[in-house]
Amino acid sequence: MKLKKSLPDPLKRREILYGKNTPREVLIHYGDLYYEVGRLNDAVEFYGMANHREALLKLRDLALEEGDFFLFQQATEFLGESVTNDTWRILGQNALNKGKFSFAWKAFSQAEDIEALKEIEKMMREEEKGERSK
Repeated sequence: MKLKKSLPDPLKRREILYGKNTPREVLIHYGDLYYEVGRLNDAVEFYGMANHREALLKLRDLALEEGDFFLFQQATEFLGESVTNDTWRILGQNALNKGKFSFAWKAFSQAEDIEALKEIEKMMREEEKGERSK
């Protein structure tokens, strides 16, 4: 099968991703294409449907480093991994360091870290006040 080197339109994407007879190598190919253009949330879906563990681990680690709650959650679900509270805290702190308050909030909520949640609320209120005064 000859594989295209461009991203599929939305209908074709759905057909490839959810089709019953899509070969694993095709799913991986499109996962790679989406990864190359920075569409990581699309890439994780293709890799997940292909059970491409190596790529999922790479995306999980990248998401943890970048504080990307949704990408991390999706990758760990495809991997069938449970996440410790300490790992959620690391994700939350990384998200916080990058100014991703909503991702930090979600991660610290998963960790049930009440003190961190209070701190994020305070930071969000301060940022909101700063935005209003502009």
